[in-house]
Amino acid sequence: MGADSCKNHDSSGRRKALIELFLAIASEQVGTSAMKASNGFASLPLTALAIVGYSLSMLWFGRSMQILPMGFAYALWVGIGMMISSLLGVFLFSELLTPAVILGLMMVFSGIVVLNSSQEEAG
Repeated sequence: MGADSCKNHDSSGRRKALIELFLAIASEQVGTSAMKASNGFASLPLTALAIVGYSLSMLWFGRSMQILPMGFAYALWVGIGMMISSLLGVFLFSELLTPAVILGLMMVFSGIVVLNSSQEEAG
């Protein structure tokens, strides 16, 4: 195997790890939304959905960290998850989107951009 083929394998592995990370984020958001909607676990179907969402999230997150650096993966998982859950709260649960929340989300987004660019420089 030449260097080019090894490089392609590395980039395809990273791509797969990023897909698994985004699946982890999405399933966590399903779990979080189901937990909120379950009214303190009063609804068995929504409680089951929350458990499945969080279980899948842990599975995909753990798999993604086989390739991705832990700090990078965790920062994306938490940062993107925070941004999505804030927006889901507004649209699904009529929570308020205040100027302070918007500012905080913009700061999180900026941090994600910086982390991503630092990973591209390192890779």
